Amino acid sequence: MMLRSKLIAAACAAVLLPVAAVKVMAADPPQHLGEGTAVGNRAVADPAVQIRQATSSYYVTSYGQPDDHSPEPWEILSSTNGAVVRTAPRLRDEPDQVPTLLGKYVVTPAAAQVSFRDIATDAVSQVAVPAGATYQGAYPGGILLSRAADSSFALRAVDNTEKPVTGATFGDPVILDTTATSILISVAGQLSVVDTATGTATAAATLAANPAWAALTPNRVLWQTAATANSKTVGWKQGATTGSVVVPFGQPLLTVGDDLAVLVPETKQLSKIAASGGAVTPAFVTGVHDAVDLSNGRLLVSAQSKVASVGADGVLTTVKATPAFAAQVSTVGMSGARVVTADYQPDRGVYETTTNGTTWTSLATSNVTKPLQLEGTTLVTYQAGIARVRGSGGDLTFPAADEVVLGKGGKLVSHRTPNAATAEVYNVATKTKVDDFAVPFALADSSLWKVTEPGVLTGKDLTTQAIKTVTVPSGCTVGPDRVNGRWALLSGCNGGSQVVDTKGPEAPRNLTVAADAQLGNGFVVQTTVGEDTNGLTTKELLVTDLNDPGLDQRRYGPINGRLLQPASFRADGGGGFKIVYADPDARPRIINLTWVKPDPQQRPDTVAPVLTSATAGERLRDNTSLSFDWAFTDPQDPNSPATGVLSYDLRIQQRPNRTSPYGAWNEVPSWQGLKTTAASYSATPGTDTCWQVRARDYAGNLSGWSASYCSEVDGVAPVAFTLKIDRIQLAATGTVRWSYTDETSVASYDIVYKEAAAGAAFGVWTYPAAWQDTDLTSINWVPRPGYDQCYMVRARDVLGNLSAWSPPLCSVTPQDDRALLSSGTVVRVADATAYLGTTSDLRANGAFLTKTANEAGLRIALVTINGPGQGKVDVYHANVKIGTVSLAATTTARTVTYLPVTAFRTGVVKIISTSTAQARIDGVAFLRY
Repeated sequence: MMLRSKLIAAACAAVLLPVAAVKVMAADPPQHLGEGTAVGNRAVADPAVQIRQATSSYYVTSYGQPDDHSPEPWEILSSTNGAVVRTAPRLRDEPDQVPTLLGKYVVTPAAAQVSFRDIATDAVSQVAVPAGATYQGAYPGGILLSRAADSSFALRAVDNTEKPVTGATFGDPVILDTTATSILISVAGQLSVVDTATGTATAAATLAANPAWAALTPNRVLWQTAATANSKTVGWKQGATTGSVVVPFGQPLLTVGDDLAVLVPETKQLSKIAASGGAVTPAFVTGVHDAVDLSNGRLLVSAQSKVASVGADGVLTTVKATPAFAAQVSTVGMSGARVVTADYQPDRGVYETTTNGTTWTSLATSNVTKPLQLEGTTLVTYQAGIARVRGSGGDLTFPAADEVVLGKGGKLVSHRTPNAATAEVYNVATKTKVDDFAVPFALADSSLWKVTEPGVLTGKDLTTQAIKTVTVPSGCTVGPDRVNGRWALLSGCNGGSQVVDTKGPEAPRNLTVAADAQLGNGFVVQTTVGEDTNGLTTKELLVTDLNDPGLDQRRYGPINGRLLQPASFRADGGGGFKIVYADPDARPRIINLTWVKPDPQQRPDTVAPVLTSATAGERLRDNTSLSFDWAFTDPQDPNSPATGVLSYDLRIQQRPNRTSPYGAWNEVPSWQGLKTTAASYSATPGTDTCWQVRARDYAGNLSGWSASYCSEVDGVAPVAFTLKIDRIQLAATGTVRWSYTDETSVASYDIVYKEAAAGAAFGVWTYPAAWQDTDLTSINWVPRPGYDQCYMVRARDVLGNLSAWSPPLCSVTPQDDRALLSSGTVVRVADATAYLGTTSDLRANGAFLTKTANEAGLRIALVTINGPGQGKVDVYHANVKIGTVSLAATTTARTVTYLPVTAFRTGVVKIISTSTAQARIDGVAFLRY
């Protein structure tokens, strides 16, 4: 193994050395400057432990990755108490190959025999595969054999005794699941359960083909019959009963008790699905990182800072606590002071720090399949099949399987479907597509660089459309990530590589680089192979100074990454002389390249940062929690590289309401020298808050204060828009309706009422509990003759701003004509169209109706049947004539006539006919409001 490693090291060294320095490097390799500075560890309070293998008796876990050179052995732990029972060696060339656990054994198949190592005793049993037999798989007590000669199956136990399997269809079996007593096999779609004690096979189902998944539970057999991206259909059998259930999840299937379960990684919830009926318990167990079947109706889960088992009741039984420890990373990125990392399995969570690890912030996402990219303020991550470009102007998304390359500086991004001749280029800030361009090309800041014709490298600024050309050797091409700052790294230049100055007048640099080389701003970094004090190969970083005509070099390391696994390192996406990488413990470290010469043509940074975006959210807020977000860029010209944004100052001014002036600017001490790009504040309703921000770069240049970005917390109560009630109620059901408008939104209403019977005073306002803080917008009641119903409404918005009570909304139900005494020629008539079905017809001059009770009100409404030939009446109240009402009309109809408003009176009402023509009286109402 060591000899192979040394040969690989020698071969790689020959490829990686700059052409001009090969002879010097062979005798005197570049100086080794050791490791970079460690970024502060991020403690994982609830470690995401992955369960790699598990049975009802034992399990194996792992977190992160093993040491490169002396991988620690696998620990086999008890599923009861988490104690280490046995260790198994971990191979250096296959460090992720987990020992296979079956029941109480570690099983190792070989061509002629299968090894069963008893985990508790370490005793080894060799189970032979006899001549003429074919090994078809192992179960917790032995192996399954097939013999084509007589079309038979047999179970061969660990003591090498055999028993025939009866009742199973012969063919090429697939072992789908095993328990301590049974084997679930499928032969050309024929599912059978084999009893390992008797060898008897019992048919469970006949399918068109072997299922993608099947499992045994204590009382059921389950198998998958169909699947979509978001669901799976599962059939089941329990005794003679069969059924089917749709699992509304696309994740892998598990079993718990006799039912199904899935782990939803995004929410870390274990959801349970009843096989019979399909009822879903979405949060059966929460905070779950990983889960595996124990083949006994229970699951082993990594959740809530422990490894625990769980059964059908959802109660966790702790097996072993998993104490907090420092996170390991799989990929890294850096831009200025910002370091972004993605964790190792299983969560792959993405975190960032701008304080060298003193504080870490979760970005609430994960990164899988490809390394994350960080350039300027833009980050690209890969999650759930989506490549997400997170820029200051919002997110762009593309299929993760496509080629997505973030340009240097983070302003442009390219997207290319596999093998396409062209790629789309997008402006990250505006999220708009610029155009399609033939590949290959490189993106740097706002420019696209491409060899447009032999010997001509062309850079086009996609914002200003300015074009620059650089003469290069024939045959040269430029690809993704190969232009950064002053330098362009070209390949295929007369069979070699060349670095050319895109800004002039520096002479080209000739060197050869490896495929994993990255172009920083003024340097190239790539992996190389070294050797530690024990003679074992190590992976290291080789850095070449492009600003030095002699191409000075240094080595750093060791770095993370076995020979079979790519290393993770990135040049500073903010343009600095820095590199971030993962060390052999999978922890991030930063290299400061203080020895790299400055840009040969550079001038000091004299330009302050420039605001690129800022928002305080909606101008009018429906909550008291305010927030302000901003982004700056540190501009540069061709000869003045930006030093990068260092920190921000923030200030606010406020006014308590719209009629008050704004107060003085308040520079809150804790908001000065901020390293973050967001702040929050809690304001009282009605308060208008304005924010301003400024930024300083590492050279000390300070921008001016930005424009004001303001947001006001709604302090205005809702306003009545509709208040509706029938003043005289003639229908069988009375209704009061209301609606209010608000600057944000109305949350609820309060309603009160009072009523008065005929001839009686109003009672007090009543506050029914169901009518307080309600979303009702109408109320119905059953009218009663002579009763006056009054309502008042007020509204509150989502912030609690409460309106005043509305004016009383009153509706009086008339007293029927039969409630009045008659005198003179009065005929009582039944009329289905009349109020309450009757009228009292005054058929002579002087005939009248009267009510002697003390009727009270300030206005009288008379209900009559008007029409051709009708007469007129005088209306008196408390011996005062209120008015005369004519009933004459061209058509016959029930009519309500409101008499003039008077002083509030109490007394006798009298309705007198003043003509010989008939006057049909239907009712009378007394209005108290």
